[in-house]
Amino acid sequence: MIQPASAFSIDLKDPEVDLTDDGSRELIFYTDGRKLKKSVDDSRQEIAAHWNGRQLVSDEKSPLGGKMNRTFELSSDGRQLYENLHIDSSRSRSPLDIRYVYDIPSSDAHLQSGPESDPDRPVLKRSPGADGAPSQ
Repeated sequence: MIQPASAFSIDLKDPEVDLTDDGSRELIFYTDGRKLKKSVDDSRQEIAAHWNGRQLVSDEKSPLGGKMNRTFELSSDGRQLYENLHIDSSRSRSPLDIRYVYDIPSSDAHLQSGPESDPDRPVLKRSPGADGAPSQ
């Protein structure tokens, strides 16, 4: 799931963080060291992760066969979530770093989006770049 979602929701549980994107794909980050089930398809993946202060960090195998480090971190003002990917591939000489920025709706935004919205599971929308293209 290197391809960024346009929007996703996060559900914080203990000891896991569930991320569901707008394509109904799920990433489940487990932070307790449990043995993970092998994914049978791309719609649901279990990933080992740990907390590094305020960052949720995972070390994964990239879709290209190399190593991938994924980090999620809330901005200091709490209005954006940063997703950083660091990919080392044996096929390329230099690593690839990608950063996605997601806007978090204001606390009253769920009132405008309808009664089915859950304020405890906000939907984060990817921030457009300066030219209107997605940020990377």
